[in-house]
Amino acid sequence: MPMKPLVTVVIPNFNYAKYLPDCLTAILSQSYAHLEIIFVDDGSTDDSIVIAQTYSGKVHIIPNEHSGVNSARNLGIRNANGKYIAFCDSDDVWLSTKIELQVNFLEKNPECGLVYSGIQIVTEDLAFIESVDAKDAGDCSKEFIKRPGEAIVLLGASTALIRGNLVKEIGGFDESLNGPGEDLDFFRRISEKTTINFIDDHLVMYRQHQISASRVSSEKYYDGNRKVLLKLFRENRHRTTCVTRRVSWIKLHWTFFKNELKKLKFLTAVKQFLPALRKIDY
Repeated sequence: MPMKPLVTVVIPNFNYAKYLPDCLTAILSQSYAHLEIIFVDDGSTDDSIVIAQTYSGKVHIIPNEHSGVNSARNLGIRNANGKYIAFCDSDDVWLSTKIELQVNFLEKNPECGLVYSGIQIVTEDLAFIESVDAKDAGDCSKEFIKRPGEAIVLLGASTALIRGNLVKEIGGFDESLNGPGEDLDFFRRISEKTTINFIDDHLVMYRQHQISASRVSSEKYYDGNRKVLLKLFRENRHRTTCVTRRVSWIKLHWTFFKNELKKLKFLTAVKQFLPALRKIDY
């Protein structure tokens, strides 16, 4: 019987020692056993390294100076040997069949370069809140400009399994976008190389907790998404029109505007929407 393809799992981490045991245990408990697990610690100041070392022999630990999640992911990519690459944020938890189902799908569908799944939103203690279905499949490259700021690959890095050659072909994650929305750019560039699909199940538990919610202000989140969209415009000028780019730009800001209004932050809403009306090089 031929050996099953190797899957590299890259886990970027910064100060999530509290959640690491759940994350690492879930990955080591996968029904698909042929895994290479790379844990990249991005300069944590808590007990993350100590906890990771308790899994010594099963997890390859790479310490890194604090440079951001994209730098950590790229370091993992450079050390990856797998035919397939998966990423798991260290506060997320996989269901036991995630990798097996995804490998089986990609092995049977060679035209597809990425497969992801739906998610379960859970509390800090992993109590179920709600499920969110995956919905986008096929050639999704145009969706990133049609639906700016929206996660086309649901939840982003933690749900996807990707062919390793594609990850390396596009150069990994853009470290200049090391902030909110950085995975939108990564998956947009992947979608321009291949079709994507999903497993119709909720295979990742996305943990909602105060640390994650407090790290990024709404202003930083908006700014990160603007940078991602402007990069898309620059790299796709030959395939888009000025009108298409302008509509996409206004859509992005209109979404932010409505979100701030719902929180009764009227001044912030206006400040966020004004850039959409300014003349820029779309």
